Amino acid sequence: MRGVRIFLAVLISLLPMNALRVWAYRWILGYHIQNTLVGYGTVIAVDRAIIQNCKIGLFNLFLGPATIIIKDGTSMGNENRVVCGFWVLKQEYAGHGYSRTFEVGENSLITSNHYFDVVGTFKLGQRSWIAGVGSQFWTHGAGNRDQCVEIGSDCYVGSAVRFSPDSSIGNNVILSLGSVVTKAIAGDNLMVGGVPAGVLQENYDWRRRAI
Repeated sequence: MRGVRIFLAVLISLLPMNALRVWAYRWILGYHIQNTLVGYGTVIAVDRAIIQNCKIGLFNLFLGPATIIIKDGTSMGNENRVVCGFWVLKQEYAGHGYSRTFEVGENSLITSNHYFDVVGTFKLGQRSWIAGVGSQFWTHGAGNRDQCVEIGSDCYVGSAVRFSPDSSIGNNVILSLGSVVTKAIAGDNLMVGGVPAGVLQENYDWRRRAI
């Protein structure tokens, strides 16, 4: 059954018009997709998808036994990968309780060529940006079960960062290029960076400085 879903999703992704792709994802695979631009080549082959009033670019991949929730006003670029490995369904992992969720808040931005592991839960707060290219967000690893990666509201995540399982940042945080977040960094209005990442400056409003 899962192989059939993937096959159908690939075929749907190659349909020539957005209206056809959205219709097929809704009525053939049963996803809740409304008022959304789904780019050519974007494959959605997951257990459940709720995507509304947003824009998804070209050749993105949503794959695995996961739930995808993308809320109003969000924009996603090209060639992002949101993946939950099918190995979580094996009997030996049945008791681990993996949450398998990707959730993006309203009016957020994800640029291109990022990787999201959603064996656990990935959450991006409203109006937050995942900028640049090549960032990775990991919700599982050796000795880690069902771990969450959470980015608060109004954050800016620079290019080529890494989040390890059970790591997070608060609200209105700017995370510098190439940082590696290995833990929960509490607090709002911060500049964060480094390997491993730590607080570089408090009482920092990156949005005001950008303006």
